[in-house]
Amino acid sequence: MKNKTVLITGGGSGIGKAAAHLFAEKGHTVYIVGRRGALLEETAASHPGHIIPLKGDVADAGERAKIAAAVGEPLGVLIHNAAILGPITDTLSIPEEEWRRVMEINLNAPLFLTQQLLPVLREARVLHISSGAAHYPIASWGAYCASKAALNMMYRILREEHSRPGIRFGSLRPGIVDTEMQAHIRGGDRRRFPHLEKFHQFYKEGALVPAGEVAAFIYWVVTATDDALFEAEEWDIRDERYLDKWKTK
Repeated sequence: MKNKTVLITGGGSGIGKAAAHLFAEKGHTVYIVGRRGALLEETAASHPGHIIPLKGDVADAGERAKIAAAVGEPLGVLIHNAAILGPITDTLSIPEEEWRRVMEINLNAPLFLTQQLLPVLREARVLHISSGAAHYPIASWGAYCASKAALNMMYRILREEHSRPGIRFGSLRPGIVDTEMQAHIRGGDRRRFPHLEKFHQFYKEGALVPAGEVAAFIYWVVTATDDALFEAEEWDIRDERYLDKWKTK
């Protein structure tokens, strides 16, 4: 894959930050989007001129339009990485505004940002960052599980409706990653989250996947697969069929 322009949402921390660094190191121009300007600037400082920060809330229609307007060149890669867990609570107790916020960021923003960017998506790949929670119910994560399950169906629908030589749609499950979200999970209330101890064990045992490792997987999926393989199924970082192709030794 020759050098292309990339846009990554949630690019100021975690997976998004690691992916931005890797794409920039490989010679790509990378736009990073997020709500926290200081983190975006910190990420961009490592590769001046190659990582371009765009502060904005992808859940806001007006700010999505500004983000799209700021991209002044054809995009070859769009990575929908921004997501929030939402309140860790049983689903019948979640406030409606909190439920809507999770859906706006995790589900609606990827769809409507893709719509906004469609005119500049050229020979492009659109990758949605998924989760095991899209496929398995986790008590007290109702909004997150529902939003990720819907995102999985949405990418599949987009693939059915719009896949063609000029644009391809994919999805990727990164595993349990060492990010701010995991720290948020470990700070949960045991009375509201029955699986809390399990996540503390993941951390204590060093079982969390480093964000840089996920970035390497994303980079390989986006740049080194053919169109049919890229779209064939949702990618899973644990899939042993491909480990020797992307994992750094």
